[in-house]
Amino acid sequence: MQVLSQHDIDEHQPLLKTAPDDPQDTDLDEQHIDVRSFLVACGANLYEYYDFALLGFFSHEISFSLFPDVPGATAIILLYSLFAVGFVARPFGGIVFGYFGDRYGRKSSLRMAMLLMSVPTFLTGCIPSYEYIGYWAPVILLLLRVLQGLSTGGENSSASIYIYESVPRNKRAFWLSIFGICSSGTLIASLSHVILQNTLTSDQMVTFGWRIPFFLGLGLFIFSLWAKNVLKTTETFSHLESSPYIHHNPITYVCSHNLCLLIQFVLISSIQHASAYLLFVFLPSFLSSDVMRGYNIDPDAYIDTYAYSINCINSVLFLPLCVLVGYLTDRYGAMPFLSTSAIMITFSAPFLFYGLAISRSPILDWFLQFLLVMSCVPMWGCIFFWYINVLLPDPRTRVTMYGVGYNLGASVFGGTASLIGASLVQVEGPVRGMVFTGIWMSALAIVSICCIWYIDHREKRLQRIDRERQRQRIGIGGDKSWSQQQLEGLKAGGRFTSTWYLKQLDPITEGSYETLPTTESAEKILG
Repeated sequence: MQVLSQHDIDEHQPLLKTAPDDPQDTDLDEQHIDVRSFLVACGANLYEYYDFALLGFFSHEISFSLFPDVPGATAIILLYSLFAVGFVARPFGGIVFGYFGDRYGRKSSLRMAMLLMSVPTFLTGCIPSYEYIGYWAPVILLLLRVLQGLSTGGENSSASIYIYESVPRNKRAFWLSIFGICSSGTLIASLSHVILQNTLTSDQMVTFGWRIPFFLGLGLFIFSLWAKNVLKTTETFSHLESSPYIHHNPITYVCSHNLCLLIQFVLISSIQHASAYLLFVFLPSFLSSDVMRGYNIDPDAYIDTYAYSINCINSVLFLPLCVLVGYLTDRYGAMPFLSTSAIMITFSAPFLFYGLAISRSPILDWFLQFLLVMSCVPMWGCIFFWYINVLLPDPRTRVTMYGVGYNLGASVFGGTASLIGASLVQVEGPVRGMVFTGIWMSALAIVSICCIWYIDHREKRLQRIDRERQRQRIGIGGDKSWSQQQLEGLKAGGRFTSTWYLKQLDPITEGSYETLPTTESAEKILG
């Protein structure tokens, strides 16, 4: 049964539904997943992390190729600055592709982002070295990083929302955990460094070896052309597209109605972004770099030649555990895992980073990095699900909110993670600098979990109000279908800005809803 009668709305398919008469329509838990579409979205996410991690893993070789006249540590910091510039561009990509995702569909936004993302990667491998074009080499790299950041900002948000709206409702955390472990694209980037490092000489790595992994961008371009015929429109957007309530400008709506929520999103995502890049990009670079280990000052400084191999091992070990966390999240919720991870990071990070700074054994380096990774696994396994399920209840602005909030967090905390770590090591020395890096990671964990606890408390309060209103039967009569004019009145009265109501707005997300509160109760809910 539809909320809006066909007579009232003519050709419009309703956005809101009550329970259909056909039991097959109600069993959303048995909704089947389109495997090919899911694999396309995961493949795009895998390539995103591979693409963005390459510059960090090959920082030593690229810095010698593009900044040959700059001292070692300073050259690496300059390169990490370019690395961070790509992240600065990501929120703008989230805005552009978020607009397309909310107006014209998640499928279209994802496909465009994939096509655009392949171009700067391939061209990065084609940049002439400093000896041929001088300082134009880093300038060209800067421009390509900006273009890369724009496309990456659109890809992650479009792919995440696409998967969330395409999979069975009771298995969303599980499928999104599989999507999340596609961050193992950093593993492929690390593995490519290991293979080339053991195949080529140091001079060959500086001359042409570092370029080879970037040429794989051509493969993504071909993959994107094939994906055009595979991706399908999500059912949620199909309802939105045919409803009268889709925003003509979701960017304006987000800025005017959801600014506070956007800031919370950025702060919550800080530990996810910083931890991933500190552990899998900065750490192997620190452990294997004679410059960052202070070899020029202390000839006895330990250089771990197995650092990238260790990184590959730990990048593989955590993957099945993240999927297990996603599976359990569907049963028990995300809060226990988010809280556990934040507490573990807070109390262990400074000590483990200190241990990595003084370690002189590759086995100990592996074990300490493994402990750091394990402390983050409970968070990594459920955070993508929590973002969308809790922070993004409105399907009309879902891609825009995710694109801006997630990528702004990546820009502020992910893109600067390696830069902050390298700068602290240079200023404070290898040992003190690593300790301060661990403290920084702990501080981000505290900020993130405090915001999560606050939002969880607020949501529970709104749910209590919801139950009280339902018990009092506050609503619009007993009629189960409303005219277009009545719903327009609710919209004009501000009812559509309530988080509590928006969770009922998406039939794919929350299922049926039969009664709407009055505008007065909506204002009380909004507080």
